[in-house]
Amino acid sequence: MDFDSIKKLPLLKDYDASEWVQFHKASEICRAALSERGYQRIDTPIIELTELFLRKSGGELAAQLYSFTDPGGYEVSLRPEFTAPVIRHVIDAGLLGKAPLRFEYSGPVFRYPSGDEFNNGMTGSFTQTGAELIGAGGSEADGEVISVALEGLQLLGVVRPSVALGHVGIIWDLLKQMDLSERAQLFLINCVPMLAAGDREMVAERASQIGLLESGEVVASRANRASASVEQIDAVLGHSLGCSYSGSLGQRSTDDVLQRLTDKIRTQDSPDAVNMAIDLLSKLSKVSGAPAESMAQGGKIIKAAGLNDENLGLLSDIVTAAGTAGANASEITVDLGLAREISYYTGVVFDLKSGDDEIVGGGGRYDGLITALGGKLETPAAGFAYNMDRVIAHSETLTNG
Repeated sequence: MDFDSIKKLPLLKDYDASEWVQFHKASEICRAALSERGYQRIDTPIIELTELFLRKSGGELAAQLYSFTDPGGYEVSLRPEFTAPVIRHVIDAGLLGKAPLRFEYSGPVFRYPSGDEFNNGMTGSFTQTGAELIGAGGSEADGEVISVALEGLQLLGVVRPSVALGHVGIIWDLLKQMDLSERAQLFLINCVPMLAAGDREMVAERASQIGLLESGEVVASRANRASASVEQIDAVLGHSLGCSYSGSLGQRSTDDVLQRLTDKIRTQDSPDAVNMAIDLLSKLSKVSGAPAESMAQGGKIIKAAGLNDENLGLLSDIVTAAGTAGANASEITVDLGLAREISYYTGVVFDLKSGDDEIVGGGGRYDGLITALGGKLETPAAGFAYNMDRVIAHSETLTNG
């Protein structure tokens, strides 16, 4: 009897013997370098509860998960990254009181490509190697993580490695100064990459679609004209709030629900403030280059908007700390349009690049993730990870050795 051959899944790839040797060599180089810096090897299961990755990672990553129900009935996912599993382990093992902790790791991660990744031939799995520094905050810790990441790229043979620094905390502070709601702040931060690409009109259109550019009175009036059924409330106000109202009414009448929701909308963000924020972030997101010049340019833009720019000094401190930890000043640039699709980052964020400006990794500070995942202690943390497939492709020594 003849059978059709079974093909590998689309978007996944096999690694032959020579490629395996390259990955093994790269992993050992990283492991030795990180061990000298006090980082200990850790490994976590390739499958975790899906909630681990959804709790504070944002919608973009959620859409890329390989998820399923396991035979025990648990909703699980193949890990799309290592940071959340490492933090989960630290909490499970009761290690938070022993901080600072330094861990390093290497292994496959799985993300279904989306958007540009799909169009650029990104596969659904790649090897991630990285490190986490847990329980150390401030510019000194950020500088250590950045310096370690750059040193690793040099040892791996990547020609002219560099790092571009941004800072999500600075953007959060500016939006708070503008008295915008947390919902508006989160929307705008998620739109920074679009603004950096020049898509201001698309951002404004999306803001309008979720009601951020409508006055609270207009939205509330439209909601009050709807008959008081939960379905119509959901259709009218869910659109305006950028979410869906669903769930039990309990003992409350639909009139009561409608009143509570319309009261909430009447106090929503000023459209003028939202437009001002879009303009500000559109200008800031285009600032990139040498640290001193970029921060000076960013300061002028912020002051012109009538806001306080003192938090730009945070980036200056991090640049200095990275140099003290061993990074070369010529390897560091500042990019005020740098943001992350994973929403747990709270401070510095950075892209690691090869000499031809290809992004081969990245990282940042995520001080809120520990408590979001159930940790009882407020614990600062930062880390980085390489996409080893890209690193090897841009390494002179690994591809030739």
